[in-house]
Amino acid sequence: MKKIVCVLALTGKVGKSTFVNNVLAPRMPGAKIYRLETINLSGMSENEVVKMKGQDVVKLQNELAKVDTGIVDVGASNVEAFMLALAQQPGAHLDYDYFVIPIEATDKKADAIDEFLSLVELLNKQGVEPERIKVLFNKLAVNDDIEYEMRKVLKAHQMDGFFTLDKRAVIHNSPAFAALSEVKKTFSVMCGDKTDYRREFKATPIENETRRLELTKLMRAQNSVKPVLTEFDTVFEVLFAEN
Repeated sequence: MKKIVCVLALTGKVGKSTFVNNVLAPRMPGAKIYRLETINLSGMSENEVVKMKGQDVVKLQNELAKVDTGIVDVGASNVEAFMLALAQQPGAHLDYDYFVIPIEATDKKADAIDEFLSLVELLNKQGVEPERIKVLFNKLAVNDDIEYEMRKVLKAHQMDGFFTLDKRAVIHNSPAFAALSEVKKTFSVMCGDKTDYRREFKATPIENETRRLELTKLMRAQNSVKPVLTEFDTVFEVLFAEN
């Protein structure tokens, strides 16, 4: 997909950079990532990103002019400065094909829901059409119902229609990332790991407890990423189906 996608959220820890790193980047070949961060590079090495601050909209425009595929990841601490700078450059929002706003799919965080709706309204006031504003429901608990947890967002969509909503654009909570942390591997590395750890486990003497435990953790991580990868594929397809 050759598009420029901006991912932003007023609330931190909504899984924004995980979405960028593991859903968007692998499915947008050759995409340059522009990280508007002041704290960290969110899990990617410096040669994979162009690091800027939220107010660097002109500099960012110049960078985006050089590419036909790009991802702009706006850190929560930079969103307000980014939106202000965007407003001061009429038409600057047209540099982006889509704005994706992740929101944690729980009704227990009312402030985060209000911030999501405020950000949608800001984009709308700047002239961004509803079809270019996408919502990603993230971190939904396995047993929770999206219609109940996100009822306020669904109602706002029904009443105002400022953004595009598809209830299939959901990423559930998963034990995968905790399992990956145990074996010190990234999601992308483990997805590409074809090692037959089960075979090695069976061949490892029971007396070698240390290696058998290591292999158990590796099998757990390897198995846990499979359903997540399928879900990521679905989410990408749902968000950008027309492409």
